[in-house]
Amino acid sequence: MWRRPASGHNPRHVILLPRHGIAYVRVPKAANSSVKAALALAFRLRSKVDAPVSQDRFWNHVAEGEALRLTPGRFVSGAYAARCWTFTFVRHPVARLYSCWNNKVIENDGLSPAFERMGVRPGMSFADFVRAVEDTPDDRADIHVCSQAAILEFRGRLVADFVGRLETIDADWARISDEIEARTGVALGPMRRRNVRGMAMPGIAEDLPDDVLERIARRYERDFALFYPQDGA
Repeated sequence: MWRRPASGHNPRHVILLPRHGIAYVRVPKAANSSVKAALALAFRLRSKVDAPVSQDRFWNHVAEGEALRLTPGRFVSGAYAARCWTFTFVRHPVARLYSCWNNKVIENDGLSPAFERMGVRPGMSFADFVRAVEDTPDDRADIHVCSQAAILEFRGRLVADFVGRLETIDADWARISDEIEARTGVALGPMRRRNVRGMAMPGIAEDLPDDVLERIARRYERDFALFYPQDGA
């Protein structure tokens, strides 16, 4: 059952460039770092703090008027959405969850407090990780396993005008680049891949047991319905 994330998730997912009328809705584990790096470079954004462009701290301290971080609700209700062209990227739920497990549970020694509350433990198997994720609704889950629908929808409607997919990132990035250049005169250029780990399209599903895939399908039912209906139940 889909539920909106609680405020503890810091759900200011929309990065708005107000002077340019462009907005990006971030989805963790879906080329998020790469997109933010490309935007910062193309629009020459600088932060007042020493923080990587991938971190929220960078965007929180960009010069006033150059960038804003907003919740989807504020973005829509404040009429920003009506004045902007907005894009995002999503990723196949199986691949996204597998990437998150590999990065956060296997490669890292420490876990976020949210993961710990979910019962996630360093080094746990993917099957056990999936069980923990399935048992945790979006409003209590670590943002990296929160459903993409919960991030991208507001009152049942998608916030983004264009939804790219990680599996077709080159073609979709070209479309995004063309749209932004036509609107702003700024050329994004090719995306520099940052932390894009083996895009692991649903090909990874071929090696997973049926019960694990069924758990993922239940947990991310809304994601499949919106973005990958061909692979849904």
